[in-house]
Amino acid sequence: MTLTQTTPKPFSQFDVVTADDHEAVVVCSDAATGLRGYIALHNTVLGPGMGGVRIRQYPTEQAALEDVLNLSRAMTFKNSLAGLNFGGAKAVIIADPHTDKTPELLRAFAHRINLLQGTYVTASDLGSTAADLDIMRTLCQWVPCKPKARGGLGDSAPLTSVGVFGGLKAAVKVRLGKDDLTGLHVGVEGVGKVGAQLVSYLIEAGCTVTISDTYQPAIDAVLAKHPQVKAVSTEQLSQEPLDVFSPNGIGGTITEAVANHLQASVVAGGANNPLARRDLAEVLHQRDILFAPDFVVNAGGVITIAAEMEGRTWESAEEQSKAIYNTTLSVLTRAKENDMLPLHAAIAQAQQRIDIHEEQSRLRS
Repeated sequence: MTLTQTTPKPFSQFDVVTADDHEAVVVCSDAATGLRGYIALHNTVLGPGMGGVRIRQYPTEQAALEDVLNLSRAMTFKNSLAGLNFGGAKAVIIADPHTDKTPELLRAFAHRINLLQGTYVTASDLGSTAADLDIMRTLCQWVPCKPKARGGLGDSAPLTSVGVFGGLKAAVKVRLGKDDLTGLHVGVEGVGKVGAQLVSYLIEAGCTVTISDTYQPAIDAVLAKHPQVKAVSTEQLSQEPLDVFSPNGIGGTITEAVANHLQASVVAGGANNPLARRDLAEVLHQRDILFAPDFVVNAGGVITIAAEMEGRTWESAEEQSKAIYNTTLSVLTRAKENDMLPLHAAIAQAQQRIDIHEEQSRLRS
């Protein structure tokens, strides 16, 4: 495990890290298990950095590093806007979650978390499961999301879906002036644990739903439960005439081409960092597409984790997740009233809480 990057080769990566103003980036490696990845601590002013571990293949290690930096930054804003006493962090493991993930690799990663002595709290993310967390938990205490049978609150995905659904409704209210979703056509990109539950909420709300996913079993599971849903390719979904486009899989799927051709009035989903570039928020805005920032609407998962760590109940976490509707409405209204991009309004609102906390801590010291 390397805490700093000092060899000549990674200088370009080091420049990325320092320019991004992260507090620390840990390079995790273990030859025996094949572990390769990063833990990024973006900001711990509000408390320990909290964010899940993403396990996926990346085209390059540079791509993995850029992903973990973007994800951890978003976690800082997400946890602040949710009113949590946690900072922003994230981890990525460079591996195919279907073929490369082993108990030995997960335990090696848990050991790296232990070396951070509680400054990083992990959870599940794309490619990692509750079973993976159980394995890590045998060596590491900073792994919440324990099963309910063992005193925890269980998987964080259900309340992530609750928050995304609420955030989506708030965005529809601001952009389309509708208090309900009846009759709207919603495209759901990615129907894993969060996206699949979101589809159920949308069907119950009277929406027409079209889905896409690169993993066929996930599509099959949704169609078996909701045969009225239409499945298309990921490329086709972004070209469908939609009222709402909801990205819920991997990040970066809203590329420049998608942003320029997307047929929707609202973008709101559970995917972290769905914009391939942050400036694409301006492209969507110029096309009169309302982008509800991902770190506002998908905070139900971290709310679940925080509630477990604070000894609160599932019902408490559920009520807080439902309040994401109000938070989203507040951010989007602030943006509209101040002629700001919603993304900028959300960051400003999150940073304001961090700055206040930092100033109070300075005065106390």
